[in-house]
Amino acid sequence: MQRKTKSAIVIIAVLVIFGGFFGYIKFTEQMGNPTSEKEKAAVGHVEVTFEDNTIPEEKEKVPYPDDLEEFKMRNIIHNMSHQKVKTENDEKLGNTQITQAKVDRLLEIAKLNMNNYDNGDVYMKILERWSLGDFSNAVDDHNSIWEMQNGENGKAIRLLTPEEEKSHIKFYFTKPLKPENSVQ
Repeated sequence: MQRKTKSAIVIIAVLVIFGGFFGYIKFTEQMGNPTSEKEKAAVGHVEVTFEDNTIPEEKEKVPYPDDLEEFKMRNIIHNMSHQKVKTENDEKLGNTQITQAKVDRLLEIAKLNMNNYDNGDVYMKILERWSLGDFSNAVDDHNSIWEMQNGENGKAIRLLTPEEEKSHIKFYFTKPLKPENSVQ
């Protein structure tokens, strides 16, 4: 095997290991930060109430910095759109709950970075509609972002029904009940 080929294999292996480690860190970080009850009041047409398995109300904090990188803006919008759309193969990689505070913060960031983002106008149009509770174009919104990400699987085909959206929210954004007699 040539030296260049061996070097390429080693570099790819290191990148895969680093990517897996980074993904694990991000996943555990996400799991450690449950969604607050205020954030659970999703904007749009779905009102969700759960009994005793909701996370206690705490001060809502939306941690997006003013200089949010464009790929992160794109990923957040894409992940939020999963709450509203059905995809052709039900493959939805990443879920971020839509809240008014998050949408407003992202819109503020998009306005600040309009000249720095290649697709700032697209983000602005999506977030402006969402900030008003208009998700009627969520399929097109998802697919616009999905195409920017060179999407191959998971194209949105329709809006979720209110029941499907409630199920999605319950599955991804509620804290499970702990059994009363569980050991902690």
